Amino acid sequence: MIVLILAITSVIIIIANSIYAIPSLVAYSSIGRFGEVGYYVSQPMPGVPPGLLVRVFLINGSVVEPVNAFIDVYANAPSGIVHVAMGYSSTLIVPFSNVNWQYVINKWVLLGLLGVSPSDYETSMLIFITYMKGNESWILPLVIPYNVAWAIENSRYIVVNAFINVNSIKPSGVVPAMPGTTSVNLQIPSNHSGYTTYNCNLNPPKPLPETTFKPEIACLGFNGSLPIAWATWDKDVIKNDSGLEIVLTIDFWGAIRWDAMATGYGDIGTSYSALENVFLGYSVVLSSQVTRSSPEYQVTQPGSLYWYYGGATWAIVNYTVWFVNSTMGTYHLSNATVFEVLYVPPNDHYIGMILDYGNGPVSLLYYLASRHYLEYPSSIVNYAAFIYTGQEYLYECNGPVTNISIAYAIHLGGLSTVYGLGPAQLGTTLTDLSLGSEGLGMPPPQASLSLTGVSLELSNITTGMNLYVSVINASAIYGLPAFGFILNATTFYGNPTSVTCKYGKVTRIG
Repeated sequence: MIVLILAITSVIIIIANSIYAIPSLVAYSSIGRFGEVGYYVSQPMPGVPPGLLVRVFLINGSVVEPVNAFIDVYANAPSGIVHVAMGYSSTLIVPFSNVNWQYVINKWVLLGLLGVSPSDYETSMLIFITYMKGNESWILPLVIPYNVAWAIENSRYIVVNAFINVNSIKPSGVVPAMPGTTSVNLQIPSNHSGYTTYNCNLNPPKPLPETTFKPEIACLGFNGSLPIAWATWDKDVIKNDSGLEIVLTIDFWGAIRWDAMATGYGDIGTSYSALENVFLGYSVVLSSQVTRSSPEYQVTQPGSLYWYYGGATWAIVNYTVWFVNSTMGTYHLSNATVFEVLYVPPNDHYIGMILDYGNGPVSLLYYLASRHYLEYPSSIVNYAAFIYTGQEYLYECNGPVTNISIAYAIHLGGLSTVYGLGPAQLGTTLTDLSLGSEGLGMPPPQASLSLTGVSLELSNITTGMNLYVSVINASAIYGLPAFGFILNATTFYGNPTSVTCKYGKVTRIG
């Protein structure tokens, strides 16, 4: 960590020495340990037009220095990605006037004809940086957010400093291969509902010139229901906990963001953000047989209840890069897989609730993690359990469960700053599972509050009913600013060998 701080400090000194006048930095954001981005309203250095400037630095131990690498830039459109620019250098300049970038901007403008201002679209650029030395290569995916209005007004300078840290990024072997032979084949179940799939690799109007580096993109697009929050139950809950009633409530307002996730890297930046304003709740009764029509819905099979944004688009992008030399032949360098949200309708349009019985978007999210397109970090926790042990007890393991008269409630999330330069977790009831809503680092520079609240209410918990509640921090796996609840009747999700209720309470129910 100390080495990285020294490295970043060295980069700042390098940048400071290259600036001929004090630029107007309006916002700054760190992209984990992978880089940083600054947004300027005045030229940060000579010869740089409004648009994107990517600078690559190699970190090796305590040494940090500019390094040549293959920089490949794509722009996210409402329904896909477009190849914008590429080059082999320590820097790459992509002006807003770039033909392919303008092609993407026009797609956002056309979408805005539906009554949304271009300034309401906070989209992003997808960047892949590949550094090669000897028989090893390192690849770094980054997502850089920007506002569509900046490109229209030609009014911002976006400076990205990317860090290729050979000490922390796992290298790939440079091996002889033919293009296409080691690309990852993106597959999903053929039986699905609630969304459609398509090829989201959009052809640019101006093809890029050939180089010795050959990028290959597979973009699997999804259009339809993007989950906001969900609760999943298994067949044993239906069988053993018949009559259990659950209510799933969402409370979102302000600027909500969706972060891109890369396999092996985690969060690589915000791919999309939008203004939302929604407060909704829905209840279902889980039952082994249909006994009554109320409350609102009754289910008799395992599945998920989820709130969703309709008309959203998201993508799985698999990136492969090759090195082709007329005398040396073709070499496979590396792969990267990115999951990112491309577009979500603003201002609570198309909000809905639906059930997923194994072929919907929630099941898709579980599937993507099981296939390692996405990774399960330590973000699924044993939250609480209602267990019959001669007497009925509530075990609060990793957070509080509120007794609200005839029901029990789990409240997650809270207020956070979206555009600030540091985190704020005001009112968060479970800091271990906070949504990680650090500042986006995008103008306006002043703090902008948002609320991402999710709650699950449980009622009709009777003597002899066993119920284990696990919680998924969806922002840590999928980049979605929400939570998922998993209900089991025999043990916590994942069958942990031991469980410690660190929250320190064992409460008698009733």
